[in-house]
Amino acid sequence: MSVSASGGWGPLRHRNFRLLWTGLIVSNAGSWMQTVAQNWLVLELSGDPKLGSVYLGLIGVARAIPMVLLSLLGGAAADRFDRRRVLFLTQGVMTLQSLTLAVLSYTGVIQVWHVILLAAVNAAAFAFDQPARHSLMPDIVPREDLLAALSLNAVAFNGSAVIGPSLAGPVVALVGIPGAFALNALSYGAVFLALARMQVPRKQAVRRGSVLADLGAGFRYVRDHPVLLGLLAMATVNSFLARPYMQFLSVFAREVLHQEVGGYGLLQAAPGLGTILFSLWLTRRGDRGDKGRVLVRSGIAFSCALAAFALSSWFPLSWALLVVVGGLNTTFMTHANTLIQQNTDPSVRGRVISLYTLSALATMPLGQLPMSALISLLDPQRGVCLLATLAGLGVWWLSRRVPEVARLP
Repeated sequence: MSVSASGGWGPLRHRNFRLLWTGLIVSNAGSWMQTVAQNWLVLELSGDPKLGSVYLGLIGVARAIPMVLLSLLGGAAADRFDRRRVLFLTQGVMTLQSLTLAVLSYTGVIQVWHVILLAAVNAAAFAFDQPARHSLMPDIVPREDLLAALSLNAVAFNGSAVIGPSLAGPVVALVGIPGAFALNALSYGAVFLALARMQVPRKQAVRRGSVLADLGAGFRYVRDHPVLLGLLAMATVNSFLARPYMQFLSVFAREVLHQEVGGYGLLQAAPGLGTILFSLWLTRRGDRGDKGRVLVRSGIAFSCALAAFALSSWFPLSWALLVVVGGLNTTFMTHANTLIQQNTDPSVRGRVISLYTLSALATMPLGQLPMSALISLLDPQRGVCLLATLAGLGVWWLSRRVPEVARLP
């Protein structure tokens, strides 16, 4: 059993992790603030709530396409080049994207297609940023602190998800939507400062064959390691069948729970609260050498909790179940990420993480299509309950098909 000597907060003892973690809190808060301001801007530009909903859906598609097409290239880049330099580049692109939104909206020339295009640019940068950032983690914290480090990353992301949207209203009131975009661009400075101050041995650019050859080697590596295949398959099942529920919380709020916008806001915040609470618990719990078993159990429990939420018609119970849903989903995804990193050779880590990005992130917006179809064909409760049940059965079946996963320490 390997437990961090300093407890769940052990990763913060390491200067490089502490710098990056702090920078990400600031930057993520700015990004969440921009998301709220951007969605509000799209609704204003559309002039019609129904048309605005269509535009917001198109923004989701525009983000999904680069993630699907470029994530594997991002993984290859993380393995070929110095990861910190890759992060400097991706953060720079994201900063320029925010500044462009600020200028276009300030001058009054912005149109919806600008927002959609710039959302795709941001997603393209993220497709390279995610593999580089995750691949960097084992280089800045020791193996025994990796689970706690990834849990703290979840705390940073979801804590920012509470702070950023809360700031959006006052900020837009004070400095307008262009000011919110400009402040987000400024928030990336925290990450630039962290990257500049980190002391990580520089990785020399690796001269290999073609990028396609690199990608092929990454696929073969995963194919030859059944445990990695099992972990990626579980993440895909979870993300495609169950995690799209977030997109349809407004439907549950209005049609099932008969709530107004205030109740919808509480439902939207509940999974984030669960993520924070469970992530803090994970940091205190530490690595007890049972990550595979926790992964499988949390994946199945997540599906059960989501099915229970889908069937609930009482608002307090639904809200409480969503807190549990968010926490269990974070537990599952954090353990999957940790196990993939710990069971991957450093030379191919970026490419394997890019496959995880595809399975855990890019499949989620794609899963909105079958969930939407089932909700229309049946109703919100039966549609989501059915898909949640299938997701739980899928994780259970994969755990039986690849029993080594549940035995991972």
